[in-house]
Amino acid sequence: MGKRTLRWLLLALMTAPLLAPVTAQADFLDLGGFRLPSAALSVHERDGSAVITVTRSSVRVPGQVRYGAWHLTAATGQDFTQVGGRLDFAAGQPSASFSIPIVDHGLPGLPRTIKVGLYGAFPQGLGLPSTAILTIRSDDSLQLTRNPRNPLGLAAAPDGSDPLQRAPLYVDHVWGLAARQAAQTRPTNPRAAGMLDVIGRQPETHRFGGWDGPHPGSAVQAFLQRASSEEPGTVAMIATYRLVHGCRGYSDSPAREHAYDGWMSSFAHGIGAYRAVVFLEMDSMITTGCLSHHGLQVRMRELRYAIGRLSALPRVVVYLDGGAGDAVPAPRTAHLLKLAGIAKIQGFFVNSTHFDWTSREIRYGRQVSRLVGGKHFIVSTAANGRGPLVPSSRVRYGNEVLCNPPGRGLGPLPTANTGYPGVDAFAWIGNPGRSGGACVPGAPATGVFWPAYALELVRNAVFTVR
Repeated sequence: MGKRTLRWLLLALMTAPLLAPVTAQADFLDLGGFRLPSAALSVHERDGSAVITVTRSSVRVPGQVRYGAWHLTAATGQDFTQVGGRLDFAAGQPSASFSIPIVDHGLPGLPRTIKVGLYGAFPQGLGLPSTAILTIRSDDSLQLTRNPRNPLGLAAAPDGSDPLQRAPLYVDHVWGLAARQAAQTRPTNPRAAGMLDVIGRQPETHRFGGWDGPHPGSAVQAFLQRASSEEPGTVAMIATYRLVHGCRGYSDSPAREHAYDGWMSSFAHGIGAYRAVVFLEMDSMITTGCLSHHGLQVRMRELRYAIGRLSALPRVVVYLDGGAGDAVPAPRTAHLLKLAGIAKIQGFFVNSTHFDWTSREIRYGRQVSRLVGGKHFIVSTAANGRGPLVPSSRVRYGNEVLCNPPGRGLGPLPTANTGYPGVDAFAWIGNPGRSGGACVPGAPATGVFWPAYALELVRNAVFTVR
């Protein structure tokens, strides 16, 4: 220890009674200072709390150190309670402890992490390690048995072949796209906020894709945990948009195929035993027209793999993309659905990225259903209240304008009681207000919530079936 450091330490000891602990902090590296037991800590959910012991080997004088716990992949309030405080050590005292409350969800789940740290040490410094990663481990086993007559495990079981018949759908009042925008807008424009509430008060489909990284399980689990905590007994709707939809060089690489399997395994692991309606791979069928023979084989294999993983979960109902009535003929869609393994799941969904009339999509869905053994289906009604915008030249622009077409409106409200046999639900699968891309002036990038477009959809809403 140098003379300068020694003089500083002696001065600190002499003046310690006169100094407030908040202002007199000496967080220099001190081999005898305050330290955590390890840089890698763990706790089991069932323990209820993580007890963290702080030690020091230099105990000649009183001392104090502050501590805190902050979220990493664990969610504050859902997985643990954020804590912070100060530990006071008497002269001769080598250790003291603090606790971090842990939430036991009672369901199997992925490990989640918390950052634990020490700071504000006085009069001595911090030893090593002074920070750590605390991993929360779930030891609950997947003991639930799938009930084919009530696959979502609803309190009021359905009395027929529609598993959503009595399913209360989860509404994300806080973090939903429209709900968040409404909260931000309300102080300055309460009228616009009220219009956005028309969307925000409805069940929203939470979308997962490549933007969630190669291992989306933690993000999926965090969302479903929050839904279960905020509205117990409800069923969340989630969609995947992970498959590469471009045609150039699609899936010619074994590494790309392996990456999808890993992504889907993580996605399924994240769902675990939570209730969910899964809309599997939006646009995966509607974009097959440009694939090579090999590319089509790969996509079907990927979908079969996904169906295998998801259908094994105890409380999940899966619907596979079935395109749209103004895009792919029903016989072609039915053929693809069979190749993908629709026999193992509840059914398919239509119109998720189109604006086609609800009545036409019901007719189309019934055509497909007859060709795939009577499978049920769901119609997306997120933005089809005014039907599609048909371009002047269908040869050049296709059957409808898909990128932020003007004049569109919200369609029938989400419901699991459609009144149409075989139609399990009307759902807002394509979230109202998401931009289709920077294709018109003022439009943001694809997938970004665009308040101006959302407001237009509300102004033009037609909630009846047309």
